[in-house]
Amino acid sequence: MIAAALAVMAVDSLCPGPNLMIEGEYRYVESRHPNGTELKYGFVVTPEPICLSVPSGTTEAVSGRWIQVSWADDQTERPQPGDGVKVMAECFEPHTAWHLGDIICINAHLISREPM
Repeated sequence: MIAAALAVMAVDSLCPGPNLMIEGEYRYVESRHPNGTELKYGFVVTPEPICLSVPSGTTEAVSGRWIQVSWADDQTERPQPGDGVKVMAECFEPHTAWHLGDIICINAHLISREPM
């Protein structure tokens, strides 16, 4: 029991979550859902993998470079593909066929943007 608690504390100290500040290059990815629906999503691609602590019964870490971004309703400014961006968002692990990224982020707000 103590070892499990220490493991959870170690993951929490190494990986933030669920609110993340993400920096990288903004890109679009097009794909197709298994039901045939065309998908086009925005992504922030980070230079190095980032990790996220996710509560799933026990806290575990999810890591990756391809961060799928869904913008907040009040976020009207959007980056262009190739822009360097800094984004703050609520993030979680992918769990449906609609999720293409290593990490999924919703309610994203653009903090800064460097045009390509």
